[in-house]
Amino acid sequence: MKQVFRTITLLIFMSGFLSAQNQPKFSGLMYSDFFYNIDNQDATKKDINGFQFRRIYFTTDYIISDNFESRFRLEADQSAGSLTPGGKLGVMVKDAYLKWKGIFNGSDMILGIAPTPAYDVSETAWGYRSLEKTIMDLDGIVPSRDFGVDLKGKLTGDGSVNYWLKIANNSGNAPETDKYKRYSAMFHFKLAEGLQATVHGDYASKGDKLDNFDHQSKSNNQFVGSVFLGYKQKENFSLGLEVFTRSIQNNFAKSVTTALQSQNSFGVSLWGWALLSEDFKIVGRFDSYDPNTDADNDGNTFLMAGLDYRPAKNVSVIPNFQYVSYQVKDAQGNSTKDLVARITFAYSF
Repeated sequence: MKQVFRTITLLIFMSGFLSAQNQPKFSGLMYSDFFYNIDNQDATKKDINGFQFRRIYFTTDYIISDNFESRFRLEADQSAGSLTPGGKLGVMVKDAYLKWKGIFNGSDMILGIAPTPAYDVSETAWGYRSLEKTIMDLDGIVPSRDFGVDLKGKLTGDGSVNYWLKIANNSGNAPETDKYKRYSAMFHFKLAEGLQATVHGDYASKGDKLDNFDHQSKSNNQFVGSVFLGYKQKENFSLGLEVFTRSIQNNFAKSVTTALQSQNSFGVSLWGWALLSEDFKIVGRFDSYDPNTDADNDGNTFLMAGLDYRPAKNVSVIPNFQYVSYQVKDAQGNSTKDLVARITFAYSF
């Protein structure tokens, strides 16, 4: 709590200082739920229910000059990895970057902790991060943030073809601890009115891994490739399809007596939403994820459906459920699954 208080005090001080020079823009959002675990792969979590915050943002955007902008964003949530050592709600720096607009014609440069190109477009098109992350984020394929330098802009004057390049630490929001880096590229195509596509590639260099077979160090680099196709008809309905593949060198051995080989993953996500009336939308999604295509019983399928009620601008109340079916069986040979019913509250300011 002391850390939170110090952070807020610092933000108030900074905002007072900045407002004397130029007016910063403050914004925020919150995603919270009442949830009930109807079923769970972990029997100890079955029937657990309660209220939770899955995301809290507080963002400061500041225009330094005609060519320079900055963003500083704090995030808090109640997930296990985000809590303080005392088990309280933790606060972390989500974004902290400087943008040099128009560093050359049609392109901007970004330096700092900033989004990665992997699913920025698809997440915006999905529009329901309040319910769940997009598939590559959900399954931990590529981090949503990294500390590095980005170059992004238009390849055509009308903005129908855009690019995004990034070189980063490959440490997410954490400090750098090694010499290895992550290299990303994304191309965004606006094919027609309401129709868009992206092609994305990501290469992460990593340290060597010892092979149990011949006790030799093997490179453990990772490559991710993905495509996204989305269509939106104004505010009437939207559909999206995202597919990815990942290969991690020398990260899998069928037994302790066999040599390491590449671990290959595959995932596909199909989602859509449609307007029912001025205040209601229906939303649904299906994912299939296989962490290792050469291993058995390690995949899962994910289903989600919800009804979005918007009583006011920037406020949503969304009854929804999530169902995950796992290929792995329990000790009795039965299928394992998670089933969660929720009422999600999403609001921004």
